[in-house]
Amino acid sequence: MATAGDTGSSEQFFEVRDRLSLRTLAVILVVSVAAVLWGSAIAWDGEVPEWEADILRWINGWPDWLEPPMWVLQQVGVFAAPAIGGTIIVVVFTRRWQHLVPFLLVGPLKLTIEKGIVKQLVERSRPYESIGPEIQVRGPNFEGLAYPSGHCTTAFAFAVLVSAFLPPRWRPLPWAWAVIVAIARMYYGEHNVLDTVTGAALGTAFASVLWFAFLNREADRTAALRASRDVEPQVQS
Repeated sequence: MATAGDTGSSEQFFEVRDRLSLRTLAVILVVSVAAVLWGSAIAWDGEVPEWEADILRWINGWPDWLEPPMWVLQQVGVFAAPAIGGTIIVVVFTRRWQHLVPFLLVGPLKLTIEKGIVKQLVERSRPYESIGPEIQVRGPNFEGLAYPSGHCTTAFAFAVLVSAFLPPRWRPLPWAWAVIVAIARMYYGEHNVLDTVTGAALGTAFASVLWFAFLNREADRTAALRASRDVEPQVQS
């Protein structure tokens, strides 16, 4: 696997290859805002519709042997995961510390948008309170505000930023992991369906803005380096 110091390789694994166009960003923001507004309109009164409760009961009822792997996989949604993951990418692969900036900004943006704004506007409790004690809570959170899911906000933001550094064929992997985090939060009985959907929309939206603001210039730099590598052998010949 090539590193940033391997100038003889025409393609590195972890590098920003693609710009996020303004049009694509606009589409992501429109869809994300629509998802947040839709979820918030349903969850506004704190009640859980029966269709949402049925989905949660089904996932929450999956077998107990899934609990350990679900716990491990959902750790990518903890607050420090993007900073840790971004540091690993920088130290091991890219060696460019400016790549760490968007990863470090995930935490403050999550606290501001998810916890400071949306959670204060839409007050819906965790499933044990909002649905009932038939929900099996496998984690510590039986009560308190649950909308939206902070784990999902973080996991989907992390997935967007990691995707920026991966070849296209590998990009489904971080997104699949983020979806597993959403499923794990419902399996653990700590979030309802719309908690996870809204968290996913929020994380995707602000991380896309970070890609556009900080990583597009890195994509331009990558394109320039590749062009210079292509030109150099022709000049030498």
